[in-house]
Amino acid sequence: MMIMPKIVDREERRLAIANAAVEAISRAGLNDVKLTDIARAAGVTTGAVSHYFPDKDAVLAAALETVCNRLLARIEESAGIPTVEDVASVLPRTEDDLKDWRVWLAYWGRAPFAENLREIHRQYYIEIQTLLAAKLAGHVEAPDDFANAIISAVDGVGTRVTLEPEAWSAERQKALLHQLLDPLFHQIRAKTD
Repeated sequence: MMIMPKIVDREERRLAIANAAVEAISRAGLNDVKLTDIARAAGVTTGAVSHYFPDKDAVLAAALETVCNRLLARIEESAGIPTVEDVASVLPRTEDDLKDWRVWLAYWGRAPFAENLREIHRQYYIEIQTLLAAKLAGHVEAPDDFANAIISAVDGVGTRVTLEPEAWSAERQKALLHQLLDPLFHQIRAKTD
């Protein structure tokens, strides 16, 4: 009897390892996470991780890209002109969201000193800005500036929540976001009235 090798979807396995890296980084931090931590979280050997990624830096970059892609997917989900509630959906309101934010912020600390990570951040910020500006086009005077203001507000609130999650309920997060963004969103309401 011939035993057939198990067929593994390469991209699916890479994504599973990247998700495990997000989990491991959110627990240990970027500086202290080890390939063995990532392998354990993925339920595979370090050899399996090495089979799908050339080195630890590639796994770490994949974790950042995974977090960024989840963020972009949430922004894309909102139909039409974004609302403050739509914007609030990217804040760390659940434990899984908080893990993503921990990873995102861990990379912030390293990105100014690592060209590849800085470039990943830069590209995703461009994608987020472009996506938001496209949704705002025709509804505000300067959609790119408006998009950057939204991004800055979310980054600020999200950072506070990530640093002191027990002090920031989802309601408190949304209330602060309203305080920061309502004056901007008033432009949209005024233009549509």
